[in-house]
Amino acid sequence: MKKIFFLVVFAFITSFANAQMLSTDATISLLTVSPGAELYSTFGHSAIRIRDPRQGLDFTFNYGAFDFRTKGFYIKFLRGTLPYQISGNYFENDVAGWSQDNRSVIEQVLNLSQAQKQGVYDFLQNNYLPQNREYAYKFFYDNCSTRLRDVLRRVCKDSLQLSKTLHADSSYRQWIDLYARKNEKLWADFGMDLAIGEPSDEITGANGAMFLPDNLMDAFDAAKINRDGKWQPLVLSKQVINRDMLAVADKEKESITPNILFWTLFLLVLGLTAYQFKTESKSFLFDKIIFTIAGIFGWFIFLLWFFTDHGVTENNLNIIWTYPLFFPIALLLKKESNRAWLSKHFLAYGIILVFFLAAWKFFPQEINYALIPVVLMLCVRAFFVWWRIRKKLSSF
Repeated sequence: MKKIFFLVVFAFITSFANAQMLSTDATISLLTVSPGAELYSTFGHSAIRIRDPRQGLDFTFNYGAFDFRTKGFYIKFLRGTLPYQISGNYFENDVAGWSQDNRSVIEQVLNLSQAQKQGVYDFLQNNYLPQNREYAYKFFYDNCSTRLRDVLRRVCKDSLQLSKTLHADSSYRQWIDLYARKNEKLWADFGMDLAIGEPSDEITGANGAMFLPDNLMDAFDAAKINRDGKWQPLVLSKQVINRDMLAVADKEKESITPNILFWTLFLLVLGLTAYQFKTESKSFLFDKIIFTIAGIFGWFIFLLWFFTDHGVTENNLNIIWTYPLFFPIALLLKKESNRAWLSKHFLAYGIILVFFLAAWKFFPQEINYALIPVVLMLCVRAFFVWWRIRKKLSSF
């Protein structure tokens, strides 16, 4: 049924591509969809509505779609090479889907000339053709929101004036943190902060801030357009179009946050370390586990840095404390371990972590505060391993 539906939609829209021009009753609108409950919808969504009642046309174009049937989908997704697409749908179907997910839809009708309306429509129609539909998605730089900004700029050229100061002072990471925390997705925020590197800490400027749909909406509210030699507001009208379809719902808070979990673990590790120190325990089982896990995360960051094309995962300072070589070095820890080089390795790592914590606020990359107890835990255990092996060596 899905295939049949999309064939009908495609036939419908391509028929208009070869039909008459838009009538003077046509309107072009920016649709801004609020964040949803799912992770992929945390930052909201932008779409363009083309409405021409005289021709019975009411259609939305959406950038950011992808096909699960793509060969090697998961590998391409992880590597950042998955082709994304522009999709089209009947307006009422899109609104029904967003409303079902309890996401508000704000419509801004744009103050465009007839030629500009036709230009936007023609551009989207051409982009929707199968041979033009795919593009290389970049979360910060080329997404559902920035694409629509660029379409308007391409069509309107110098007659469109967007603010150069609105939302200009925050970094990409700060915007991500704001939305993730506002939508009670602290674990998602933690994971993203772990995976993305220094490029995410660049200040967006007004132009870059429009990677978020809400910021694009604000930019359009503040924008001016030159009509017949006079600068006028870009937005003619603005309204929530599905208010009556939404339910009042509180955001579900995460009961166990990264801060709660990791500070609790740190206190437990302190207790374990004190006990093992007092009893002169010779077991390295716990250390094998935590340093191996850290090493695996280190390799994950290494792969994201050097072998993906996301554009935001390189130069990631989290590789310092995760330290990829702990997998497999940590597996060499044994009760009878007396290797001097292993002792020096853990001593050096512990000292590096001390400096890492001391220099935390001076890094060009913002580090998630929930990592402080994690780094402290690794630091304590690194010095314990060094002490235990050194004590073993001194007994020979």
